Amino acid sequence: MKIQFAKIILVLLLLTSFTAFSQSSPEVISGDVLSEDSEINNTSHPCISIEQYRILESRINTNAGSIHSSGSKERISTVALEWPLRAAGGFTDCGYYAISAHVDQNTTAGVYSDYNCGSITYDGHKGTDIKIWPFAFHKMDSDQVEVIAAAAGTLIDKDDGNFDRNCTSNSLPANYAIIQHTDGSVALYWHMKSGSVTTKAIGQSISVGEYLGVVGSSGSSSGPHLHFEVWSGNTNTTYKDPFAGTCNSLNANSWWALQKPYTEPSVLKASVHITDAVMPGCPTTETLNESTSYTIPFQGPGLAPGYAKFYMFLRNATAGMTADVRILNPGGSTFNSWTYTSPGNAVSNYVAWSKLLPTIAGTYTFEATYNGITCSQEFEILTSAAILENADPGLFTLSPNPATDFISVQGPGIGIGKNKFSLINTIGQLVFAEEIISTNTNQITISVSSLPRGLYFLRIDTESSVIIKKFVKE
Repeated sequence: MKIQFAKIILVLLLLTSFTAFSQSSPEVISGDVLSEDSEINNTSHPCISIEQYRILESRINTNAGSIHSSGSKERISTVALEWPLRAAGGFTDCGYYAISAHVDQNTTAGVYSDYNCGSITYDGHKGTDIKIWPFAFHKMDSDQVEVIAAAAGTLIDKDDGNFDRNCTSNSLPANYAIIQHTDGSVALYWHMKSGSVTTKAIGQSISVGEYLGVVGSSGSSSGPHLHFEVWSGNTNTTYKDPFAGTCNSLNANSWWALQKPYTEPSVLKASVHITDAVMPGCPTTETLNESTSYTIPFQGPGLAPGYAKFYMFLRNATAGMTADVRILNPGGSTFNSWTYTSPGNAVSNYVAWSKLLPTIAGTYTFEATYNGITCSQEFEILTSAAILENADPGLFTLSPNPATDFISVQGPGIGIGKNKFSLINTIGQLVFAEEIISTNTNQITISVSSLPRGLYFLRIDTESSVIIKKFVKE
């Protein structure tokens, strides 16, 4: 699942659009089509090595024997598996995963095939690899995608505390949990983030949907993903493919309660950015450069005046399939629109366009529709004239003002809960943004020592209001 740039195509799009507002029609400077996909692993880079399987089998049989002798295991009919991942609370993207490798159904060395007779697998792979996407390390660092139990059972093995930012084939231990179900089958949850694995003890019961950890890149891994593997017994030779299909020779029926389609073409994220997102590759965390507030006049780093970057992230892009992309005015009419046609198939890819921002204040919507699925992101346009101090002196104070090294914000206007603090310069650039959850303090300190001298606006988005105040950096 190593992330790499598969292709970079530069295209020039000449588009015009109608708008209900009395402002000039936006034009596209350029459309930067950047495609990203998974590097399929191979037999020399397996998620779990033969030696690790031997160690696992020994541990599982020892633990299972001890647990079963106490009478805690009861065999019933075969379980049905639920999806083993979920978005954490507060997650706002439209999606978070893509399947990058299925179980290899062809046991001939050097030849591989997935359950659907396709090639979304690699030689000797015994599980299902589910990558998190986009911004995998950002999601991992923020605990945004959780591993959950696909079926109820007993925790029969686990490990935690191992390094979780691996990028290549290695013999390092992974963070994992292994559950034995009530019918005797076993599920392995592999590569989790260090310190995230369930605190339950081996031998304790696990409910379906129960938290097991956070997706990471521990063990032999080339990026954050979950390696999900199921066995019908206590050895890796009993591995099964939970997906039913023409080329599944391991089991006739699906093990899923509701099997997902072979491909799921859709938009996972539509977002607006002050400049290009930085995607340095494993193991460095991405820099999103994403914002939902733009003050006109706006100058994004490296962009023409008034332009921002609009990103569309796709899963299972399909050759010839077209996306309809739009920027909508506050009333829902179209400010700008264009289309994008996928040049080929990809497990995951993204497209970024430089587009002129609206110039009239209001809340706009950027949306993309692909395969009948729409994903959207609201963003706000402010004008310099609209940035007026609206802070009641009783809500908060900002000091010192003028400031040299820091500003201290305090007062009941901050309030308990989630607050977003933003610094905006006079040409509309967002120079600082941070979300802080205030629990027992009404005071926040922000460093301004690196800012050039000049006038700035401090904006505080609380859970109930927006507060704006000017200050001068000396």
